[in-house]
Amino acid sequence: MEALRRDLAFSIKKIRKAQGVAQERLAPDAEVDRTVVSKIERCVGNPSLDTLPKLANRLDTTVSALLAPKG
Repeated sequence: MEALRRDLAFSIKKIRKAQGVAQERLAPDAEVDRTVVSKIERCVGNPSLDTLPKLANRLDTTVSALLAPKG
């Protein structure tokens, strides 16, 4: 489970930064609280099943791409 959490954190942060989007902008655009994004990226929180598609949609990707193993 820890590897999955790390892969998710890595994906969200990498895509968000590549798009030049701050957590403070991503969160409201995805209709989630900024602290949720922060916790996910720091691997200290687990997103709900409702949150993952919102983040994926805002980042123009898929949930499966966010969860794909990174090596």
